[in-house]
Amino acid sequence: MQTEEMLAGDLKLEIGGEHFEMNLTIPATPVKPQRMLPVFQKITNEIVARGVERSEAARKAISCKAGCGACCRQPLLISEAEAFNLAELVESMPEPRRGTIKKRFADGREHFAKLEWFDRFDEFSRQARAGHSEELGRKFVGLLTEYLEQRIPCPFLENDSCSIYESRPLICREYLVTSPAENCANPKPTNIEKMPISGDASKAFAMLCKTSNSENPSSLLLIRLLEFAETHEEKFEEKIGPAWADDFFRLLTNRKDPGLPEKAQAERL
Repeated sequence: MQTEEMLAGDLKLEIGGEHFEMNLTIPATPVKPQRMLPVFQKITNEIVARGVERSEAARKAISCKAGCGACCRQPLLISEAEAFNLAELVESMPEPRRGTIKKRFADGREHFAKLEWFDRFDEFSRQARAGHSEELGRKFVGLLTEYLEQRIPCPFLENDSCSIYESRPLICREYLVTSPAENCANPKPTNIEKMPISGDASKAFAMLCKTSNSENPSSLLLIRLLEFAETHEEKFEEKIGPAWADDFFRLLTNRKDPGLPEKAQAERL
């Protein structure tokens, strides 16, 4: 088997006023964005860990823990690359688990399709692009509340814990709360306090790998990821790892010069 050429380097980066230093290993050859997910997962984990440190220093304990799973019943938007990546993960599962997971996705998707929930989500999203209003905001809150009231869990949820924890989407990694865990069963702006983080990696990655495939926002809801992967062909370009990292950091930091590895060397892994 041919080994993949990699670049290893020390990174110094400023995100939201916070300074980060970490060692990263990235592909030196052209790859699709899915191949960069382990790198961006590591960065997301570092950002979240820093947020946890700040919260604990302020004596605001994180309420999230294994066995809670309340947030796993929310409508979550993921990136195109994560949709394809997770679809491959499902296909790699042995039977009968693969069939069980696929049925959960199909049942959940059908449930919300019958309610015309996806259509309404897309319509409200189109209206939002034309301009935000208080009335539209209320409609969105009502729509999200309706989704939660259906109590349809993420297909990957097992015994109220994530069964793909190491591969979970970036947005799931970022979502931690300091408000009482029981409030997440019926979340409202008045009873949920999300842990603040210095950078939105999930949004940056979604922007990084967005193509014309995701014209309708609801197509990238987590509950529809298998449908998305089945009905769309990948349109991703291939770029070397440093180029993907550079573009990601620019989106994450909103800076033209975000800071890149000070030292990097090619090595065979």
